[in-house]
Amino acid sequence: MPEAEPESLGLIFIETSWKAKQLPYHKQKLALQLSNQRHFALEMQQLGHPISYVFSEKEYSLILEEIVKEYGEITVTKPAELTLRKSISNLISENKIKILDHKGWLTTSEDFISSVGDSPPWRMDKFYRHLRKSRGIMLDGDGKPVGGSWSLDDQNRLPWDGAVELPSNPEFKPDNITTEVIQMIEEKYSHHPGKIIPSNLPTSITDANRLWKWAKSSVMHWFGPYEDAMTQEHKTLFHTTVSSLLNLNRLMPKTLLDDTLKLEIPLNSKEGFVRQIIGWREFVRHVHELTDGFEIEKEDIPARNGAGWEGEWSKSRITPNVLENNLGLPPTYWGEKSGMLCLDTAVSDVVETGYAHHIPRLMVLANIGNLLGINPRELTDWFWAMFTDAYDWVVEPNVLAMGTYAVGDVMTTKPYVSGTPYIKKMGDYCGDCSLHFKKSCPISDMYWNFLEENQMHFPKNHRMAMPMRSLAKRTQQAKDTAREVTEYVRTQMSQGMELDPEILERIKA
Repeated sequence: MPEAEPESLGLIFIETSWKAKQLPYHKQKLALQLSNQRHFALEMQQLGHPISYVFSEKEYSLILEEIVKEYGEITVTKPAELTLRKSISNLISENKIKILDHKGWLTTSEDFISSVGDSPPWRMDKFYRHLRKSRGIMLDGDGKPVGGSWSLDDQNRLPWDGAVELPSNPEFKPDNITTEVIQMIEEKYSHHPGKIIPSNLPTSITDANRLWKWAKSSVMHWFGPYEDAMTQEHKTLFHTTVSSLLNLNRLMPKTLLDDTLKLEIPLNSKEGFVRQIIGWREFVRHVHELTDGFEIEKEDIPARNGAGWEGEWSKSRITPNVLENNLGLPPTYWGEKSGMLCLDTAVSDVVETGYAHHIPRLMVLANIGNLLGINPRELTDWFWAMFTDAYDWVVEPNVLAMGTYAVGDVMTTKPYVSGTPYIKKMGDYCGDCSLHFKKSCPISDMYWNFLEENQMHFPKNHRMAMPMRSLAKRTQQAKDTAREVTEYVRTQMSQGMELDPEILERIKA
């Protein structure tokens, strides 16, 4: 449809406390979302749009029903979140709401289906190659990928080595709007987890543009090589931290893509970032939409509402649990110390900031959760509540599918699990950890026990063939030790207690 003049296009904003009762959302997440919404409303008003800003305690469809009675049919951009699409489906069928295409995506369902089909299993690399070819992105004169490979991920695996200077992250001065939002959250939502860091709240369009400008000039050059690195020295390394604003559509993916393609940065950094924008991000939202968020009707291993965080929260979705993991999310994930420095650092970073980059998420928080056997729905709800960039369309594929393998091979070929060596190689936690990486660290034993407990799920999985062959060569005593270590860790962490190095050494002796 043609763009309307601002004066003739009224905009409706809804801020309802109902939303905050669904999950124990991180205070930083609430502050970021609400302050951005209020700023956006004022920015649109300054452009000439008539604004209606509704404060409520009701669910969205009930509020919209009342608005429709007042204004007649209204238009709504197709919601990114499945929960909201379901909520307003009756209003759409009754012609009370007209749906407009969402401008925050770069691909269509046709792009997805034409490249990978309309039924699983789906694989991101095939989808990504299709987009690169069909859109002419980073191709040479012969239509082949610049650099000779569609993915340069094998060049992006350096551990942090201190070879270059770490960036100083930008800070943002809270204005009156943000200050008011922070005060409201501290008063009304004091029972929610996490902390608010006002200087880490980009809330206006000026802030958003400044963050992206900083990212282009300060971190994009080294993003590729150190993409998977972890260090206690710096929480974000060379990650842009734009995902929260991107998922709020304060920054648009087309802008990020176009700007990145113009940057004079190493090819592996450029390709790695482009793959995140047009590959993984678009891929997971299509998977989520085509599977209806992986929801199933049958009863499965129940998950606690709010993943065990105290309070009344909405009922957890019923989603697949292929590995039948049933351990409740331990208090460790809410901030109690486990003694594993890698896990405790990742958790404290999330509690303090609402953010961690993708390797602590996948290979520490999700990996250890999977090795423990944590209920995947509870782990997913924790990610959803605690990360400022998490919404159902992105968090459920990333945690249920990739992080925990709870949905099987729908979009991944194997569980992303590892023992101590990977974490030791890519991070610098082991030297400072109270658990010696050989004598008392439990992660490798938990890894072997995971393989032992779940071997019946992978008899024909070629990507699991090598670890299964290695498992078969282990002695029964080694398997018994791995099981005993895992049981001890489960018991301690479920009680919110630290692991005792001496006990672990005795078990492993």
